[in-house]
Amino acid sequence: MTTTLDNKALASIRQAIATFLQRCDLQYTPVTLDEELYAECCQDAINRGLPMDGNYSIRPFLAVGVALISNAYAHLPDRSTRMWICLYTAVCTTIDDIVDKGQDITHVYRFNERFASCQPQADPVLTALDALLREVVHHYPPLVSNLIVTSSLNFVSSLLLDHETKGMKISADAPLYPEYSRLLSGLADAYGLFIFPPALPLGEYIQCMPDLKFVINHTNDILSYYKEEIEGETVNYLSLMAVSLALTKQDALHQLSENTIQAHHNTMQVLRPDTEACDAFLSFFQGYFGFHAALRRYKLEDIMLEKSSS
Repeated sequence: MTTTLDNKALASIRQAIATFLQRCDLQYTPVTLDEELYAECCQDAINRGLPMDGNYSIRPFLAVGVALISNAYAHLPDRSTRMWICLYTAVCTTIDDIVDKGQDITHVYRFNERFASCQPQADPVLTALDALLREVVHHYPPLVSNLIVTSSLNFVSSLLLDHETKGMKISADAPLYPEYSRLLSGLADAYGLFIFPPALPLGEYIQCMPDLKFVINHTNDILSYYKEEIEGETVNYLSLMAVSLALTKQDALHQLSENTIQAHHNTMQVLRPDTEACDAFLSFFQGYFGFHAALRRYKLEDIMLEKSSS
């Protein structure tokens, strides 16, 4: 499916996203994939016995993990933690893709149960996620690890929720449902907690988590929106938000941008007293934008041209 929007409407979307970037002080620089790091990650995956070929291969999505750790998590001091985040990202993205394509997802329904009871998973990519989740305690403190695991299990459930509610009519009487669904699917707890070095006391950053999760999820939604509109995609957060709040998509984009900018401001205010926590977030946020820029599918070059001409 392709867009039915005219050039004026697409230009308006580009301008709205460019304004969001400007107000969040995000600077665009062309980003290319770190090929050397990509090769290292591939080798690490092979060494671990992760599926690199066949129907369950994580290879097509390793570039996503590499782009993420080399931009958003480059500030983390421990290489093994960055590598773990890369593989975790590739595995989660693979599972998302498998479910999205409607491949056999019977085993996905049993993942959380089997994880909790330490039973073997039934396919290689679920086995990979199971193993990676059991390693998180080697990278983050116990409580943080618990929250990361919970976020991951909710992510698996969210894939099944999306599968079972495909085609469901969104009610205008349930305005918070899109946010509920997005919180489950976004892994924002996990990716938010990854930001902060393990030695940093939890109390220095935990109060920013509600706003930080909002920033992570919805910066992605905003940066994805132009690409999704060009491709004619209608099953995304902004489309659901527009329906549930009886808004036009353009108004929904504006409202989401304003709310995300406010959440970014709130996050900064909470973290500002602790230099290490604040610096970690600033490095992450600029790098999170860089991650999107590194993946050409987001078409951020088009948006930045709009920004430079405005």
